[in-house]
Amino acid sequence: MALGRRPFHAGIAPLMNGWSLLLGAGILLLITAAWFAVYYWLNPQVAEPDGEARVLGSCGDVMEIRLRFKDYRVVEGSSWTNGCAHSFNCVCAAVDLAKGKSPEEILDIDSPMIREAVGGLPRDHWHCAGLAADTLHAAVDNYMKAERKKSARS
Repeated sequence: MALGRRPFHAGIAPLMNGWSLLLGAGILLLITAAWFAVYYWLNPQVAEPDGEARVLGSCGDVMEIRLRFKDYRVVEGSSWTNGCAHSFNCVCAAVDLAKGKSPEEILDIDSPMIREAVGGLPRDHWHCAGLAADTLHAAVDNYMKAERKKSARS
């Protein structure tokens, strides 16, 4: 190589570093968008619930349940939590147990029923089932209050 001349690849290196950074950012953006799409596809939300509740547990987990009623029975429900896998399973089980039931029947759903529905829980996660039951009952309470207001207006 002649003196004073740089190899060809030395001039491309800064350009390639910029392209690599741009490509990496694009891939990260694509993965994030795919994750959000899959998350919302797998976790549909009830758009206009008749009863809903958001409860903060003593452990710091938050659970949310939204219920839609038709002919005084739950026809659709959705759930959300920011907690662990046990919390997620319990809140989903609570909504599944409520489907097809009247508000009075839903109030009979308790922590042991939810624990049984998820196939059992470690003792240190029993509070997850209790929080799911509390959230479900709060959503039913919200529905019943709204129904009382409707009937009082009529």
